[in-house]
Amino acid sequence: MLVKLGPMLVKLGPMLVKLRPMLVKLGPMLVKLGPMLVKLGPMLVNVRPVLVKVRPISVKVRP
Repeated sequence: MLVKLGPMLVKLGPMLVKLRPMLVKLGPMLVKLGPMLVKLGPMLVNVRPVLVKVRPISVKVRP
């Protein structure tokens, strides 16, 4: 699998270097959000079927 990812990583490399400072800033925030995401996880699972039902309706409503 790594062989397949190689060329993609080469393309992403420069982008990752640019993103790194942003990731460093976001790091602590993601750590804080972690427990919240864990709590939200089951809720998101419950919301998903509702979104699936609602989506076709919202598509019909739009002109």
